[in-house]
Amino acid sequence: MTIEEVRAEITQIDEEIILLIARRQSLAGKIAAIKQERGIPVHDNQRKIDVLDYVMKLAKAHHIDPVPIKGIFETLIGMNEKAQRAAMEKPVPKRTARK
Repeated sequence: MTIEEVRAEITQIDEEIILLIARRQSLAGKIAAIKQERGIPVHDNQRKIDVLDYVMKLAKAHHIDPVPIKGIFETLIGMNEKAQRAAMEKPVPKRTARK
C-alpha cells in the first residue's frame, strides 16, 4: 500500500467522522425540545460525567489514550449544549387553524 492510498483511507475516515458529528449535532434540537417541554436545564453535569466515563472506557478498550478522547468529547458536548440553547431561543411557530 502506498502512502497516498493510506492517506486516501484516512481522508475517508475523516469524512465519516464529520458525518457522525453532524448526525450527533442534529439530535440537539430534539433534546432541546424535550428539555424545554419538561423544564430541564441544558447543562446536565451527571450526563456529562456519564458520557465522558463511557467514552474513556471505550478508548481504553480499543488501546487509545483516553485523555485526548475526553477532550474531544468535552468539545462535542459543548457544541451540543450550544446547539440546544440556540434551538431553545427560536420561537415556536404558532399553529394556525386550517380551513
